[in-house]
Amino acid sequence: MNNFFQPKASLTHHEAAQAAQQEAQTLPKPSNNNTRPQRILNLLSHIPTFLFRFLRLVTFVLVLLPAFCVFLWHYLTCDRVAVYYGPCCCDNADTESNNGACCGASSHDKRNTKSRCTVCSPFFSRHYLDIYGSNTTTDNSNTDNNIQSKKPVILFLTGGAYIIGYKMWGTLLARALSPHVLVIVPDYRNYPRVNVHGMVHDIDTSIDWVLNNVEEFGGDASKVVLVGQSAGAHLGGVCVVRKVLDRIRRLRLNKDSLSTADEDAASAADGHDAPFKTSYEATDLCGFISTSSPHNLVTMKQVFHRHGLSCSVQRSIFGGSEVDGTDASGQDVFEKWSTFHLAKRCHDEYASLVEGRETEVLNAGVELSLKDLFPNLCIIHGTNDKTVPVEESIEFLSLLSNLQIPTQQRFYEGWTHTDPILEAPMRGIHLYHKDVYDLVRLWTNPLKSYTDESEHKCDDGRGCCNHWTEKGSNDSGSKGYGSVSDACTLPDLDDQDPMLRPICPRPLVEIARICNPF
Repeated sequence: MNNFFQPKASLTHHEAAQAAQQEAQTLPKPSNNNTRPQRILNLLSHIPTFLFRFLRLVTFVLVLLPAFCVFLWHYLTCDRVAVYYGPCCCDNADTESNNGACCGASSHDKRNTKSRCTVCSPFFSRHYLDIYGSNTTTDNSNTDNNIQSKKPVILFLTGGAYIIGYKMWGTLLARALSPHVLVIVPDYRNYPRVNVHGMVHDIDTSIDWVLNNVEEFGGDASKVVLVGQSAGAHLGGVCVVRKVLDRIRRLRLNKDSLSTADEDAASAADGHDAPFKTSYEATDLCGFISTSSPHNLVTMKQVFHRHGLSCSVQRSIFGGSEVDGTDASGQDVFEKWSTFHLAKRCHDEYASLVEGRETEVLNAGVELSLKDLFPNLCIIHGTNDKTVPVEESIEFLSLLSNLQIPTQQRFYEGWTHTDPILEAPMRGIHLYHKDVYDLVRLWTNPLKSYTDESEHKCDDGRGCCNHWTEKGSNDSGSKGYGSVSDACTLPDLDDQDPMLRPICPRPLVEIARICNPF
């Protein structure tokens, strides 16, 4: 812990949450009519605020134009293929109903991507993902007999304040890492076309598609690491934690799997949302790296408001009514879609599962603790992030620690909200990319067992654990990490690689920081 910068959590953060909850309790609860026309009108009513933010964004892009020219050229000319992952007309999925949630089976469970009907792939659809590196081979001297094996996979979820997200924002990460790993960046629908329910559905569908189809593109489906930044990290976190909740609810019924009707009925009886239709488990992912994520939407209300998202727009984005931010069932949407509150719900429901039923649970073959239902986790945040304060990650890490869910952490001192994906790599500083790459190397190695990272010290001075000491067993039962050099056959990133060199002068980057609307 001596190697990580950990500022103290702000008291006003908790006070804001309490005030917001008290305000919500005193207001009437009207019916929820969060429709697309209403969302569009709500957004249009805030044109002056968004226009000012848009002008700052345009200025930001113009100042960094030399870098964005390299950015765009690489995007257009690199080893990249765009593949449709969305709902298939053969599944009878109504993509507009229920904000895009598929009412049929999981879309495109077929392994052969070429068998899809062409009607399913409209040109202007947001249900496409970019696959980087599927045609690029690497000279890996550590591989036995120099046989080219399938690559580990990074599934990167871009941010964009739920409004301007686009898959192209993941280009710099793919540019740095795609020679060694397969990088996949899915697009997803934004507000006001859908609210958060539709966004989460798109992310969940893209994860399921990758796990089912990535082998066709040279990726290893057993070595997929989910990475998200900002809104993408939040949406990815919701998918992971909701999958854990779905698993706990199935365990509570002492079944390994349920029919769709059984699961929906059980969830409705308990007052919960219907389980996801996709078939993967959270532990099918080797890990989840959350970067600059708003983990607690309740405490983020005032922060979002200061950055141009009014209270009414926030309620609309997260599917709440115009007055009090509740959905049709009366749930507070800010708690409903917060990974912070979802994680607490996981703990409460798991405690209810095992309380007084230890013998019954063991007889059903369930020998898991709550942490075993989660993939490996890492929380990353810049300490100078004004868009999503670093306290968000500190408080979430504290919660995970209390729930005994082991989590790695990285705090980059002085970094802003977009430094990991834009300004830092543009200056040739790839600390974030290297940290992500090192975690992928560790988590995708199936042969070793590691001890908790708190037993070891990092000596590189930047919050990245590159020198863990491997041990033969893990007596504490917690997930830990060993030596990167021994973890797998992936080579170290070469600092002299042309893809890691600066693409923008430092003075322009510093000027752009002033204009950055995020």
